[in-house]
Amino acid sequence: MLWKETLSWLRDALDIGLVATLIYQGYNLLAGTRAVNLIRGLSFFAVLWLLSNLLNLTTLNYLLGKAATIGIFAFIVVFQPEVRQILERIGRTRVQKISTSGASLQEIARALERMAEKQIGALIALEGQTPLGEHAASGVKLDALVSAPFLEALFARNAPLHDGGVIIQNDRVVAAGCLFPLQNLQDGIYRRYGTRHRAALGLSEVSDAVVLVVSEERGGIRIAHLGKLTQDLTGSELRDKLRDLLYGGGNISNPTSKNTPEEGSGKNTRTGSENNTGTQS
Repeated sequence: MLWKETLSWLRDALDIGLVATLIYQGYNLLAGTRAVNLIRGLSFFAVLWLLSNLLNLTTLNYLLGKAATIGIFAFIVVFQPEVRQILERIGRTRVQKISTSGASLQEIARALERMAEKQIGALIALEGQTPLGEHAASGVKLDALVSAPFLEALFARNAPLHDGGVIIQNDRVVAAGCLFPLQNLQDGIYRRYGTRHRAALGLSEVSDAVVLVVSEERGGIRIAHLGKLTQDLTGSELRDKLRDLLYGGGNISNPTSKNTPEEGSGKNTRTGSENNTGTQS
């Protein structure tokens, strides 16, 4: 009957559409990670396995089958950070959690402008939907209202917490002197940056936090979000970008290019560990 044929066609169209959506979303999740190269390698072995089946190459087919079983566990172990990041991104909702008020943003921007003028390094993370409790636990717990003088005091030269990152939740400073994960040096576009910028990028890769960083060597202000870093921002550009990211659901569409001069090459840098830091750049 006609209605059955129509229903069958709609079911097939829905099936194809869902599969296409899953492939597209999977590609978006893997893009820019080391897993992309792995997928290419797996595709080669998949084609080889298919040919071994078609040509009835028993020994090769047996070896590839055993390798596939071991490869699944190897994939989970080797690419554990990427797997975790992908699952976290899937678990986030699309709506940006608004937690920092406009008044607090003004205080943060004012503090960053003053520190940039004095070339005082700073690293501040604005918590989004991904909890930053494990990173806050690496520093000193606080519970203070966000204000420009307080932030400047935290990052003042020779201050005890100068080399760490600050975490802001809602309108409160909840931790200072925190260690943030470093961005992977294999992600070549930002590899010439110093420790503080790599820490900002690293945290932005494993969470949806908006991370603000001030260069101690050049006095530039930048924002890291979802693994991307802006160019140097002026005070007005900083405020506009923060409003766009937190209230307008925007993103960093024009990240720093590969030709950006090197800054924060590691001079006078003290790291917390090989893989985590909250130090200067």
